[in-house]
Amino acid sequence: MLKKLLFFAIFVSCFMFYTSPVIALDYKSDYQVEYFLSEDNKGINTKSQFTIQITNLRSDIYVNKFSLSFPKTFVITELKAFDDKREIAPNITVDDSKTKIDLEFSDPQTGKNSVNTFNLQFTQRNLFQVNGNVWEVILPTIENREEGNYKIIVHLPKNSEKKISIAKPKPTLVSGNEIIWDNPQTKTVYAVFGDFQLYDLKLAYHLANTNIYPVYTDVAFPPDTLYQKVFVVSIKPRPSLVFTDEDGNFLGRYFLKPKENINVFYSGVAELTVKPREEVIPVVRSLIAKQSKYLLTEEKYWKLDKVSKSLDSPYSVYRSTVSTLKYNYDKITKKNERLGALGALKSPNNAVCVEFSDLFIAQAREKGIYSREIEGYGFSQDPQLRPLSLVSDILHSWPEFYDKKSELWINVDPTWENTSGIDYFNSFDLNHVAFAIHGKRSDYPLPAGMYKTEDSRDVTIIATTKRPMESKTIEVSKPDFPNTISDQKELKAKITLINNGNVYLWNTPVQLKSDILNLVPSKTSLPLLAPFEKKEINFIYASKFKNKQIKGSIQVFASGNEMFSKSVLVIPYAYELSLKIASIVVTIFFIMLLVKIYISKKH
Repeated sequence: MLKKLLFFAIFVSCFMFYTSPVIALDYKSDYQVEYFLSEDNKGINTKSQFTIQITNLRSDIYVNKFSLSFPKTFVITELKAFDDKREIAPNITVDDSKTKIDLEFSDPQTGKNSVNTFNLQFTQRNLFQVNGNVWEVILPTIENREEGNYKIIVHLPKNSEKKISIAKPKPTLVSGNEIIWDNPQTKTVYAVFGDFQLYDLKLAYHLANTNIYPVYTDVAFPPDTLYQKVFVVSIKPRPSLVFTDEDGNFLGRYFLKPKENINVFYSGVAELTVKPREEVIPVVRSLIAKQSKYLLTEEKYWKLDKVSKSLDSPYSVYRSTVSTLKYNYDKITKKNERLGALGALKSPNNAVCVEFSDLFIAQAREKGIYSREIEGYGFSQDPQLRPLSLVSDILHSWPEFYDKKSELWINVDPTWENTSGIDYFNSFDLNHVAFAIHGKRSDYPLPAGMYKTEDSRDVTIIATTKRPMESKTIEVSKPDFPNTISDQKELKAKITLINNGNVYLWNTPVQLKSDILNLVPSKTSLPLLAPFEKKEINFIYASKFKNKQIKGSIQVFASGNEMFSKSVLVIPYAYELSLKIASIVVTIFFIMLLVKIYISKKH
C-alpha cells in the first residue's frame, strides 16, 4: 500500500531552509533557485523561480505535499505554482512572523526513483537592496540536506555594469551576467555588486568644560584607513590643532574656557573599497615596526587569565570568539557596561559587539597576533541579522588583525557572523565605516557619537552615489632662512608643511634643492598628513663653495611642485670676518669721535 509523505521545506526568519530529517531517507530533493533581476527608478525587481525535483527512494512511499515559508518582511507578489502536469493553486497563510505557502501535487508519480517537480514563480521587491553605489543581497540556502543537489543562479540585468565584488562563499562560476553557486555549504549566500561604496557623514561632538580652569579636549574625526578614504566637507568650528596619533587616528584639539560648552559639527564623505588602497599600503607596512611595541600588550578590556593552546592562528581565534559568545539583543536598547574579555567569558550569553571584539583581541594578543579594535558605524538594514549596539546612536565595533604574510590589516566581524551566519573572516563588506582606531589603548579615542552632554542623536550616515571633488592642496610655510650665510658654517633650519586640502595626503615626497648649498636631508617623505594637519621637517645646510662669494637660491618641492624659493648669498668667512672687523673699527672710531667731541665741549 502506498503511503503519502508530507514534505516540508521551511524558510525561517534567520534565512535558512531546512528539511525534516525524519523523512530524509525516503526521498531525494534537488533544488534550483533562480533570481532574475531588473532595474527601475524604485530599485531592483527580482523574479524568483524555485524548481524542486523530488525523487521517491522507496516504492511504498511518495511525497504528496510541499510547504515553504518566508519571513513576513519579504514582499512577495505575482505568485504562481506548477507541477509536472499543470498550474496548481497554492494555499497561502500569513501570521505575525511569516508567510506560508502550501503546495500539493495534482497527480504525483509513484514508485521507486519516480520524480515529481514543483515550480514556484513570484516577484520579490526587497530581496536585492540598493545601497548607494552597490547592490547587496543575502540569499537563503538549504540546511540539513541529506541527499540531492542545490544550485543558486543569479541573472543580472543584461545591460548592467554592476559586477560581483564580494561573495561569501565564492561562486562556482561567473559567466557574463550569470553567477552560479553549486551546493553552497554555508547557511546563507552573501553578495555585493559594485567595488566601492560612498556614505554621507553628518556628525556632532558636544564638548563641555565643567571646571573653573581652562582645559583642552581631543576629538576623533573619521580617519583614512586601508579600505576607507575620507573627504572632509567642513568642520565647524575648526580645531586649534590637528594631528594624527600612532594608530592613524584623525584628531582635532579644542581649547575650552572655564564652564564653556562647544558644539562641533563635522560633514564629510567616506569612500569604502573592496581592495586595499595602493597609496596606503607602504605606510601601513612602515608603521608596523613602531606599532608592534604595543599591539601585543594587555589593556583595560583586553585581559585574560589563560588562553586555550588550540588557538594558534587568527582564524582559530575568530572561530572561538564566534562560537563562545552569544549576542544579547536585549542590550541594544539599554545602556550597558562594557564587560571586557574576562567579563565576556564569565557571561557569554550577555555579549554585544564590543565583547566580541574584546575577546578576539585579548586572545589574539596572547597568541602573538597583532590586533586592535575599530569603532564606528555598521550600515545595517536588518537589525536581527546585523545588529548595532548603542541606545541613542548607531555604533558598531569590530576587530582587525595584522596578517604578516600579506603585511596588511585584515578586518573581521565575529559579531555579525554570530548573528547572521555570514562569513566575516575570509572577506568583509562595504558596510563598516571607521570612526576611531584602538590599538595603543582599548578605550581611547572616543568615536563620534560618544561626545555627549545630554541624550542626543549625533550620527547620521546615508549611502550616496555622489563622490566629492578631491582637493590635494599643500602649503609650505616660509622658513626662517637668512639672506646671507657664511661658507664656513653648518646651520639648522625647518620648514612646515600644511595640508589645506580635503583628503589625507599619503607618502608626500619633499625635496630641497640648491645650486650653492648642501642640504641634509635633501629628500624625505611625509607618511601621512591629515586635512588641516601641520608637520615640520628639520634639515641642515652648508655652502658647497669655500672662500668664494656666490649668489644662488634654495627651493622646496612637495609632490614634485615647487612650493618655496628664495635667493641666498654665500660669503667667504675671511670676507665676513673682515666686515666684522671693519664694523668694529668703525664703531670704535665713532665712539672715540663722540668722546673727543664731548671732551672738547667740556673745555
